[in-house]
Amino acid sequence: RSIITDDSDDNQLSYGNNLNHEESVNFVSTLSQYRQRMEHSHYLKLFKLSLKRNSSQVYCEFCQLLVPVARVLIERNQSQHIENVAITFCKEFKLIDESVCIGAVHEYKDAVIQVVGLSKLTSKQLCALAFGCEQQSQIPALNWNVTFPNVPKPPVSPPQPPAPGAPKMRILHISDIHIDFAYRPQSLAECSQPLCCRYGTPAPGHIGAGFWGDYRNCDLPLWTAEEILKYIAEMEEFDIIYHTGDLPSHNVWNQSRADQLYAIETITNLLKKYFPNKVFYSAVGNHETAPCNLYPTPLIETDNITWLYTSLADHWIQLGLPEETRASILRGAFYTTLIHSGLRLISLNMNYCSTENYWLFINSTDPLDQLQWLVNWLQYAEDNNEKVHIIAHHPPRSCLESFSWNFYRIVNRYENTIAGQFYGHAHNDEFIMFYDEVDKTRPVSMAYVTPSLTTASFLNPGY
Repeated sequence: RSIITDDSDDNQLSYGNNLNHEESVNFVSTLSQYRQRMEHSHYLKLFKLSLKRNSSQVYCEFCQLLVPVARVLIERNQSQHIENVAITFCKEFKLIDESVCIGAVHEYKDAVIQVVGLSKLTSKQLCALAFGCEQQSQIPALNWNVTFPNVPKPPVSPPQPPAPGAPKMRILHISDIHIDFAYRPQSLAECSQPLCCRYGTPAPGHIGAGFWGDYRNCDLPLWTAEEILKYIAEMEEFDIIYHTGDLPSHNVWNQSRADQLYAIETITNLLKKYFPNKVFYSAVGNHETAPCNLYPTPLIETDNITWLYTSLADHWIQLGLPEETRASILRGAFYTTLIHSGLRLISLNMNYCSTENYWLFINSTDPLDQLQWLVNWLQYAEDNNEKVHIIAHHPPRSCLESFSWNFYRIVNRYENTIAGQFYGHAHNDEFIMFYDEVDKTRPVSMAYVTPSLTTASFLNPGY
């Protein structure tokens, strides 16, 4: 009835289920004593040095050591010890700013504890997924396939340049606005936190945060974002707007739902003010939710995302989407609509494929059947001679491998239908080429990744 080591490849800790109260107290006491011995160990100092070298293998081994212990504590309803150990880790190792580390523990602890407790993945597999310790293709539970209609792929028809004088449509693509409502000019632009320009006074000889923004680890002041939008509205010519998410700032360790809703409301009002007669086709970013990145699937009963999707539906429709998109947005923040006859827009929620969405560690198989939904609409478009633009926040390279692989298969199958893809998230001005699955030298599609409006980090605002 003491803690034993399982012989399975999971190498999890297990124990008898009939521990009485006294034994349970002794169990926790043993863990506490182990922690005290570890804190004064010579090997802990060596471990700290290894962590500072950012060795992924060290993270993997440490994760594989802690996850089995965490699972024991969760099973014994003593998960509060996990939070205590994590906070001690923040104070002892000081790999990042202590207040940021502790704030992140408070933000993410409930989700992480639930994921560790509910995931069917072994401890080794969980760590592999979290830290890239091994290829995801080696984990059977992560491998799945979408189903294609029993319709042969039409012969490839290479795109043809438009005829002289053919009508043109100009698209403005903006993304990653990341307005920091707490930005303070002349504050510390070089600080110990991931996001600066919010507090403090620089030491003599050091330059503080600029009034209009800063190239260092700072997001965009509200007044600068407003001037950029005003400039675009006055100086650029365009017909429609693709808006691919990420409105709030990067202080992810200290955000609430109220903060995110305020950012969505305020920035939507700015967009309506400067582009009153334009239709926005929007996609949701990873920063819109709180905690950041965590988009629960319907399997997660303890974290309801309705608060966000209701707000997005209301504000996206205010920005020009038709009312009939509401039901799909409320379901999963993805939708489709016609831009005009012959051109369909499909907006995807790629947070349901992101490696940073820990809820997917419980079940990552095509959450909300979004990719199957995409296949069905692309088939509809093919049958009705429509072209399709796909917009989303994350490029597919940011996805879990199975989602990304299935997405590439979809792009290959419907290369005649998909006329363009548009993403954000990277903050850089990029393009991505997709190649044929058989002839890997033949391009089949192209994606445009727009630069960010925020300067974070060391970037000029772009669109």
